[in-house]
Amino acid sequence: MLKILLTTSMLCLCAVFAFADEITLTDGRYIQVKCLEANERGVRVHLLESGGEVWIPWVLIREADRKALRVRFSLESDDSNLVSAEEGVRLVTKDGDEHLGVPTAPLDLQNLPDEVILIVGGKSTSFKKSVIRLIEVAEVPALAAFTPEQLYQRKVKDGAPGADDVQGHWDLARFCIAIEAPEAAIRHLLALKQADAEFQTEAVARELARMEELARNARVVKAIRDAKQEAFFNRFPRSLQMLDEIVALVDITPMLKSQAEMTKEFVLKKRWEHYRTLVRRDYFTFLDQRIGKMARDEKLTLKDAQKEVRSTLHKDIVSDLAAKHGLDAKTEVQKMWEERVVHSPLSACYGSGSFIVLGRAPGAQEREQALQQALARMMAQQQQQSRGGQASNTAMPKFPKPPTADEWWTKLSDSGSRADWMKAYYAENGRQLKIAGERKIDCDRCGATGTIKYGGAQGELIPVTCPRCQGHKTDKGVLFK
Repeated sequence: MLKILLTTSMLCLCAVFAFADEITLTDGRYIQVKCLEANERGVRVHLLESGGEVWIPWVLIREADRKALRVRFSLESDDSNLVSAEEGVRLVTKDGDEHLGVPTAPLDLQNLPDEVILIVGGKSTSFKKSVIRLIEVAEVPALAAFTPEQLYQRKVKDGAPGADDVQGHWDLARFCIAIEAPEAAIRHLLALKQADAEFQTEAVARELARMEELARNARVVKAIRDAKQEAFFNRFPRSLQMLDEIVALVDITPMLKSQAEMTKEFVLKKRWEHYRTLVRRDYFTFLDQRIGKMARDEKLTLKDAQKEVRSTLHKDIVSDLAAKHGLDAKTEVQKMWEERVVHSPLSACYGSGSFIVLGRAPGAQEREQALQQALARMMAQQQQQSRGGQASNTAMPKFPKPPTADEWWTKLSDSGSRADWMKAYYAENGRQLKIAGERKIDCDRCGATGTIKYGGAQGELIPVTCPRCQGHKTDKGVLFK
C-alpha cells in the first residue's frame, strides 16, 4: 500500500513540474512557478517550491522570459523578427560622442571623404572627417536611424496590399506594431476586418484595442519613443529623467506605464553596456598615465613603487574613471571592470630589470666560482713573476659588476624603463588583471647566452655573468587581460 502511495505521489509531483514555468529574474535568481494570469502590470504565479501565489512585476523578470510570457498571455505580439537591423556604421567623435547611423552614400572606411553624412534619428547629420576618431561597420537598430513613418513609407513603397489582400494587411499591421506606428497599424487592421471579418478575430481584436489605446495616448507614446532615442545617442541621464516623468504621470494607463518601465530597463541595460566598454578602454589609459607619473618621480624608491602598485594604484584608477564618466566608483566602475570582456591580450615587460623578480639565475654561483678561480690564477702568476724579478705585463681585467635592484631603479633605468617594469609588476601583483601567458625576449647584451666572455692571462676565455640579464638570458614579459 505504501509503495502505491509513494508511486502516486511521485506521479503527481512529476505532473506538477511538467507544467512548471522556469523564470529568471533580473537579479539572477531562478524560480519554478506555474503562471496563472497576466496583465500589463505583471504576472500572477503559483510558487512550486514554497507554495503560495504572488504577483511579479514585468520589470523584475529577465527580458527573454518576460517577452515569452507577454506573447503567451496575448499582451503583445511576437514581432521581433519583422524589423531587421540596418547595415550602418558606428561613429565616435574625438570628443567621445557615439553615433549609430546609416550612410546616405556608400562609404570606403579606409578612405573617408571630407564629410560623412549619416541618417540618425530620421535626420541627415554630417560629420567632418577631422572630428572622427573611429568609424566602423555596425548593425544599427532601425528605430535609431529612421522614424516609424520613414520605415512605414519605405515598406509600402515596395508594394502596398490591395483592398481584399487580407494576409497583406495583417502582415503590414504587424510590421507597424513592431515599428511603433499605431495609427498606420489601425488603418490596416480595419481594412483587414472589412475584407474578412472572420480572419483571426481574437488576435485582430486584441491588437486593434492595443493600437487604439496607443493612438489615444500619442503624446505619451512619442515621449517614450523620444526617451529611447536619447538612449541611442547615449544621453542616458536625459533618457532616464524622461521615463521617470512618464511613469509618475497620474493619468497614465497601465499598459503605457508598463511600456515606460520596460523601456527604462532597456535604457539602463544599454547604459551599463556603454559604460562598461568605456571603463575597459579607459582603464588602461589611466593605468599608463598613473604609472608614467610615478616613474618620473625621482624620489620614489623601488620599495615604495612596489607597495603603491600593489595597494593603491587600482583604487586611484577606479576613482579617475568614476570622475570622468560620472559613475559610482564601487557599485558601477568596479563592477563594470570585473565584468569586462577583452579579446586580445596586452603585454608588458620587465626589461633589464627582470632579475629583480626572477632572482638569482641558474648557474650564476658556478660562474662566479669559475671567475674567482681565474682571477686567483692570474694573481698567482703576477706574484710569481714579481718574485722572479720579472715585471708583469698582465693587468688584472675589470669585469662589469651587475647592479643591485635599488641601483637599477635609481641609476641605470630611465623613466620609460621604470614605467614598463611597474606595468609588468602590476599585471602580476595588482590582483586586477588576468594573466594570459608569458613572453621571453632575448637579452640584447649577451645574445641570450647568459654570459659574456673575456680574455684571460693565458689567452683563455673567461665566462662572466651578463651584467644586464644577470644570467637569465631573456627578459621576462607578461601577457594580460
